[in-house]
Amino acid sequence: MLTKLLPRSVRKILHMSHRQRKHELQQNLWLMPTIYILGTLLLVSIPLLLDLVLNLPYYTTGFFNASASNTGTLVSVLVSGTLLLAAYTLNSILVVLTSFSSEYSPRMLFNFISDRTTQHILGLFYGSFVFMLISFLFVTNSSRDYFTAVPIACTLVTLAAVIGFTIFVNHTTNWMQLHNIVEAMKDESEKIIKSTIIDELEPYRADEPGYTFEDYPAYTYKASKAGYIQLINFKDMIKHAKEDNIVVKLEAKSGDFVLNGNCLFSYRGPGAQDLKVEKYSKLIQVGHKRSEIQDVEMSMNKLSEVAIKSIGNDDPTSAINTFHQMAVLMINMDASTTLHPYLQDDEEQTRVVYNSVTFSTYLYEGFGRIRHYAGEDYLLIIEMMQIFIRLTDSISEKNYAVIWEFAKDTVYNVPSSAFFQADRTRLLQNMKELADATGYTMDYYELERYLKN
Repeated sequence: MLTKLLPRSVRKILHMSHRQRKHELQQNLWLMPTIYILGTLLLVSIPLLLDLVLNLPYYTTGFFNASASNTGTLVSVLVSGTLLLAAYTLNSILVVLTSFSSEYSPRMLFNFISDRTTQHILGLFYGSFVFMLISFLFVTNSSRDYFTAVPIACTLVTLAAVIGFTIFVNHTTNWMQLHNIVEAMKDESEKIIKSTIIDELEPYRADEPGYTFEDYPAYTYKASKAGYIQLINFKDMIKHAKEDNIVVKLEAKSGDFVLNGNCLFSYRGPGAQDLKVEKYSKLIQVGHKRSEIQDVEMSMNKLSEVAIKSIGNDDPTSAINTFHQMAVLMINMDASTTLHPYLQDDEEQTRVVYNSVTFSTYLYEGFGRIRHYAGEDYLLIIEMMQIFIRLTDSISEKNYAVIWEFAKDTVYNVPSSAFFQADRTRLLQNMKELADATGYTMDYYELERYLKN
């Protein structure tokens, strides 16, 4: 009943799952300042208690004592100073967000907002302002002639705010450098791969499908609203499927957009006919935006957008740096996409079948879009081939065919007239090395004839 009185955005967060709520709160700027302000309410009570209740100025020498008028003047100046720092910091954040949105990708805004350093420093500024403001109110309304703990505490808090401001300027400067941005995005994507694909699914995955109740009729559940699939609770789905003795086949994966009436999942088995399907639908969160909680493809999309923006801004060096980070991510994806789509319970009975994403999907989501916007930029094409050569040393052999076909298709769709003779020679050398590494040497000669014509 009381939750209805809360703002709509707060009610929405309260109804989320724990994992989704944690992700959403990390992408909001108001949470950390709120925590700092609440902590400040406790911290500011210490100097006030020492001066107003325990009468600390009576036990100290005159050097540490400040008159009430001087203390009021000091605190009033510090209130204005800390507020100015907080305002300037907020303005800097808005400038950074605007720059990221226009120069790189709007999806990078959340990376800067959710950065722990950004949130802690912003919380420090607003906490400092509240500290000064409360101290000023008590000092100006007190009948005491001297204060000791309050001026010392306010000075120390201001020094902390100044140091925090210096750290924030340095942090923003470093964060805006593209190589640091891409590195941070790559690290975040690796965490998503580990938490979603490896830690969450590894205990339940199986190499063989086993018995999937194919001799039972299948029932389907359709989406009741349009949106993006943000989160699938695989653990509870396996648990419920075991209790109801069914197999659930997910027809959509995290990151997919579904319309009202699209099939979300199907189920079959001895308990399918009388199944209370609503408890399964609650395990699939559908929202108005894509979420990175389980959507690894979105992570690759963000990196490719940075590369595309760099190409559009005539900054090939930044685009090439993004290629390198994408290659690191592709290696991690190669290790994780070997998973089969069958999830079993503790009795080795298949309970959930999900749509696994192949290595070729990740390759296309990343480099497929880049090659489209690279157009006839032969330098970027050559660099892309060099990345593929390095990938063959680190990925499994089963994906060699995917790499070679993608590279060959890329070269075939770039007009040979776009290459200077030296660039054509260099590209042929790279393609020959890639063909030898992937075992497609014979296909190379056909490509060679195409480029030399």
